[in-house]
Amino acid sequence: MNPAIPSEDVVRALLDPSQPSHDPSVAFAQVALSGFGFNFYDARNQARANDLLVRERVSNLLADAAALLRKLETRYSERYIPPATRDQPFPPPDAMRRVKTLHDLSARIDAAGSSVLTLEVPGADPIWSRLRDELPTLHRLVAFDVGLASAATALFERANTVTPEAVESDAAFGAFEEDLTVLRKALVERRALLSGVGPALPQG
Repeated sequence: MNPAIPSEDVVRALLDPSQPSHDPSVAFAQVALSGFGFNFYDARNQARANDLLVRERVSNLLADAAALLRKLETRYSERYIPPATRDQPFPPPDAMRRVKTLHDLSARIDAAGSSVLTLEVPGADPIWSRLRDELPTLHRLVAFDVGLASAATALFERANTVTPEAVESDAAFGAFEEDLTVLRKALVERRALLSGVGPALPQG
């Protein structure tokens, strides 16, 4: 038996610090885990894990949307920016403006994805939990995460369906701006919740 691998009884005791152990080493580990405010089965840790899981998926979705827009930028350039000639040495200004707009748009969506992944969460410590209702706050954060997921999904679907021909109309960019506005609103409201000045639940 490998002494580095704890027995099933030891693992069970560590995962449930509410059950005292007569093994001094296990008892010490239970106290250490409790001191950090951690319990694998605690509802707060489940809610915290759900929050992280949703934010990771939202961040990945936004990264995918940005990647699609970069591909669209290439396709649009190939179609609407002809090689330089003697008669037309410079690319069409309108086409170059749209290429720049696509480039900036993909960069902003990438930045939003990074922001989502690094959003604040309540600190996992007992004092914070006593001073503020950690579990209800975590549940509200997940509700805000659902709003982020909806906005990210809309951005991804739009990036996945827009064509180079559609980019010729500035209305396509207006639709992306509307989706980004919804996403920014969800980000602001989520941050406001943790600061204590935000709404209890996302506003429609």
